[in-house]
Amino acid sequence: MSNNKQQHQHLLKLKGFVNNTTQWKAFNELLNFLTEMEHKTMEQAVDTIDIYKAQGSVKTIRYLKHLRDYVNAEQENKNG
Repeated sequence: MSNNKQQHQHLLKLKGFVNNTTQWKAFNELLNFLTEMEHKTMEQAVDTIDIYKAQGSVKTIRYLKHLRDYVNAEQENKNG
């Protein structure tokens, strides 16, 4: 099975979650909280490595915040 097909199948499994308004809102609130925590970490960091780690975490959180778009776009691409 190709990586593209596997990715598509994984994304489709998330469709119910990302399109459930209540769950998605709660998930985004959690992601916002985690982003705030990472920003505090960056502000208080004395080591550049800790800053880089926090930046990487924020990048991953941003990816997750766009998960709904990825899942729904994947479905549209498959149908289109």
